[in-house]
Amino acid sequence: MIQLLRFGRKAPALYGFLLPALLLLAGTTAQAQCPVAANCTPGAASNPGAISVGMGIFNVTLGSINSTTIGVADGYKDYSCAGSATLTVGTDHAISVRTNANTDENVRVWLDLNNDGAFDATTELVFSSNSKRLHTGTIRLPLTTTLNARLRLRVAADYFGSPVPGPCTTPVFSQTEDYALTAVTNTAAPTAEFVADQPLTCSGCVQFTDQSQNSPTSWLWNFGDGTTSTLQSPRRCYTTAGTYTVTLTATNAAGSNTRTRTNYVTYNSTVPVAASCAPTTAAQCCGYGITQFTLGTLTKSSAVGSYEDFTCSSRVELTEGNSYAISITTGTANAQDTRVWLDLNNDGVLNATTELLYQALNRVSPTGTISIPGSAVKNQPLRLRVISDFVGGASLPCANPQLGQAEDYTVTVRANTNPPVAAFTSNYVPAACVNPVQFTDQSQNAPTSWLWNFGDGTTSTLQNPSHQYTTSGTYTVALTATNAFGSNTSTRTSYLTVAVPCLQYCASTGQNQNVWLTTVGVTGPALNFSNSSGADPNGYGNYLSRTITLRIGQTYSLTTTAGQGFQRTTSVWIDFNRDGTFATNELLANSASGISSFSSFAIPSQTSLVGFTRMRIVTRLNSNQANPCLQNQLNAETEDYSVEISQGTATAEARTLPALSIFPNPTPDGMLHLRLPDASAAGSYAVTVYNVLGAELQRTQLLLGPARPATLDLTALPRGLYVVRLQGTNGQVAIRRIERQ
Repeated sequence: MIQLLRFGRKAPALYGFLLPALLLLAGTTAQAQCPVAANCTPGAASNPGAISVGMGIFNVTLGSINSTTIGVADGYKDYSCAGSATLTVGTDHAISVRTNANTDENVRVWLDLNNDGAFDATTELVFSSNSKRLHTGTIRLPLTTTLNARLRLRVAADYFGSPVPGPCTTPVFSQTEDYALTAVTNTAAPTAEFVADQPLTCSGCVQFTDQSQNSPTSWLWNFGDGTTSTLQSPRRCYTTAGTYTVTLTATNAAGSNTRTRTNYVTYNSTVPVAASCAPTTAAQCCGYGITQFTLGTLTKSSAVGSYEDFTCSSRVELTEGNSYAISITTGTANAQDTRVWLDLNNDGVLNATTELLYQALNRVSPTGTISIPGSAVKNQPLRLRVISDFVGGASLPCANPQLGQAEDYTVTVRANTNPPVAAFTSNYVPAACVNPVQFTDQSQNAPTSWLWNFGDGTTSTLQNPSHQYTTSGTYTVALTATNAFGSNTSTRTSYLTVAVPCLQYCASTGQNQNVWLTTVGVTGPALNFSNSSGADPNGYGNYLSRTITLRIGQTYSLTTTAGQGFQRTTSVWIDFNRDGTFATNELLANSASGISSFSSFAIPSQTSLVGFTRMRIVTRLNSNQANPCLQNQLNAETEDYSVEISQGTATAEARTLPALSIFPNPTPDGMLHLRLPDASAAGSYAVTVYNVLGAELQRTQLLLGPARPATLDLTALPRGLYVVRLQGTNGQVAIRRIERQ
């Protein structure tokens, strides 16, 4: 305008002639810097509280675009005329979209590839990301992209719980922004690359996907089995099991490049027989399920969810007759019921009872061992199923978990060619009435014959015999296990002590579908006892192997927790006089509660109570009736525990040698270490070991003092409770209760 003044009087006429042309030229120039106008414009967030929530797009980075904005308060923003990033077609370009740092959002990005102003929600979607706060990945422009023109790029975000954003929809809580890209031709030779959807396949069919850079125009695949393809992303079905090397050569006008993946695809044609059922999760929730499974050399990590079939990718070889460590990492701090089955006869049907190898009730991330029966089909892939659900949830191999999940794996059982390593256990519990005794063979390496010596002049050739002792006493038990490759003997000296006759307590069972105990705790002077359990079979839990140590004249607190929140009543008895009955005057607590119950009880100050006896706990639904002997009680469960009642002054005797330490206690391997740093008490000590019935089991002499630690070997004794008594030459006496694990 200033230049026009130089024309003097002719300026107005000339100005009137040039101004429309200048304005037209200016408008044309401005429009040339913007993409084609979009056929739709998303609105600002529709939720009235969206701004206070603070979602939105805070940064977009792609090529030369690095745009930081203020989020949802901006509403829809069009930055497409401000500048354009230039991207090469056929090449991956990094993209980053940052949304609210405190809330997950979904992000979608579209590019108007054909430059027609309309976004196709499917074919022009170039990037997507769900439930994140920083969304990163890559964008690749296809060869069909319009070249050398400014194209509209639309970035949309919204709260992850809202509908997924579309190119023309208005977000609920977040926003939409437009930018511009210019696509240019790629003049470089390809860089060949590819992936397969299943490098390990059990069907033989593999989908290959070309990921080559720099816009190849032709492809040549070699699948390693003598076949080829010129498709960009072919599917190949191998016909022979094996491992294959795959090669791709990608070519364009600028050259070619080859990518070889050696031993890339493995076709394993052996899979377990198809399962008769596939348990699906009803409503996966709250972290219940399996995040890692370990058995032998197999370790598989996975996300919690519904049914997973890992039989193709996750396999392990196990040997018949051997035991293997197993661990299941559960996905929450909440306790779960976990079970493992193996299709031993390979018929596709998992038997809930005979093929159950392991179960852990009411536990978090359980560990243990499983033994592989010799009856398992050999050298064939067998299906192993793991189910973990909330306490009281899915208990059958075909039951649908409510909150947890099921996973399947492959186990191949191999024949055992080693001589046995004899080992056994039993249901014997010190001070409990266990007669007859059920012995269980735990020998390794698949023995085919067994010879038991029960220490009372009788023998058995059964694998898992039950034996009735007819005379009171302490017995040594031996097992000789034999197979075609040799034999081995395990002898357990003074393994068990029985009294004939022994007490027989009344049975107490229930139907615990709505009420069961999950924890029992007893606390008091020098006591913090706790036991976790689940819904026990037939409503009865035998926990006599767990001993609660009480003292006469002391008061204790009892806490129980139930598996459901129903109103219930919990009753507790102790058979103080050890006559095999729970009398009315032996009822310690009878309280009503919800999930948790709390009560206190006192042990009478009577020395006649000292010794081992039994505690019974009964919990039942909406009933104040305290009956320890009801059969098949509706909505009820019973648990029995061993109780050791000691004198209140017992610790005074034990502290006659206050500096004496005996450790570790409990002892896992039977070896005890004794230390006596008190020089005034140094000397020779007679050491006697008793069982809980008072029978002497071991006697030895030890020298103790500040410079003379000693070791006491209890490896010959079975698991249980024992009393160790030390008596010095000067009359010092110390008594300790020891647990052999």
